[in-house]
Amino acid sequence: MWRQWIVPCVLTALCVAGLTALLGLPKEDEYRSPVGNCYALTPARKSVGLVPVDCSADNSTYKVALTVDSPDWSLDPGTCPDGRYRARRDGLGETECLMLDLREGECLNRVTSRTGTRSDLVKSRCNDHSESKVAKVVTGPRESCGPGETPTFYSQPATTICMVKP
Repeated sequence: MWRQWIVPCVLTALCVAGLTALLGLPKEDEYRSPVGNCYALTPARKSVGLVPVDCSADNSTYKVALTVDSPDWSLDPGTCPDGRYRARRDGLGETECLMLDLREGECLNRVTSRTGTRSDLVKSRCNDHSESKVAKVVTGPRESCGPGETPTFYSQPATTICMVKP
């Protein structure tokens, strides 16, 4: 009775092997790392969502600093190195560690979800209602900020962002 399944199974295996050889498997060096990609924030229904944007865009608020393996499929930002990273999960089992993508003189305002339950800071024009303004951005070893400046430090790449209330 089992003999009737031998030919279909062998033919199926040969077809799969042939298609794999024909199409090829992606090579490890063909994988494009998300490091350096940027995101803008947009209010969604229950949260504040991230949408991919060009890093030179005015609304680019976060940049992927590095990725870390997350075999436990958690979104725990503790998997990112020392610093105030925002963790974002992709579908490949990695966590993207996002850092603020800011330059000196830029401002941040608060954006809230449509239901008003979650909020985050978003890059915006400077005005009287701005939450904070970037006084300076220093790359390299941890930098202390001046009086009245609040530091935000990222360990990889080593960056200190000093913010002031405008």
